[in-house]
Amino acid sequence: MNSNLVVGIVGVWLIALTYIQFAPKTPLISNHTGAVIAYVHGDTLRQGMDLIASLEATLRENMYELDSILKQDSEPLQEEAQELISYANSGNATASEIKIASNRVNEIEQLLQKFQYDAEQIFLSKESTMQATIAAHLSETLRVFSEDHGIDIVFNWGLSGEGVLFGTEAIDVTQEVLIALNKNQ
Repeated sequence: MNSNLVVGIVGVWLIALTYIQFAPKTPLISNHTGAVIAYVHGDTLRQGMDLIASLEATLRENMYELDSILKQDSEPLQEEAQELISYANSGNATASEIKIASNRVNEIEQLLQKFQYDAEQIFLSKESTMQATIAAHLSETLRVFSEDHGIDIVFNWGLSGEGVLFGTEAIDVTQEVLIALNKNQ
């Protein structure tokens, strides 16, 4: 056999082996056999998801509105309480007037606490609705995305790797899912 031919064959073989060893590995989801496991970076989804940004902005507006209403409703009561306290401390009030003022200040405090509690409950309800909306959108988008890409399981990958249990070749689909989430809102 010609030595140039042997050197050529060995050279091509080494180039092929080198390419196989060092070629960038982009996983092809559809080529997997068995369970296909992928992961998303939940923090990245949270930061980049348009729906979350929109809902959080609405929630902030609701919070400012509730705060404004709370201030508006409580201001007259706070003024009344301050007047009662000032009168009781003026030295002109009798013992029975002080007792009446004290009882009314206590009533006002209870009313203000109720206003505060009601506002907090409204805010918590709105926040809960927002979280449920996000969860439903995320679940449905991940379901469709997984069906379209032949993925069996999608885990959340966090800073400490929580959620990723085991997989022969984990596939990061964070960016693709983020695109799908923002496209289908």
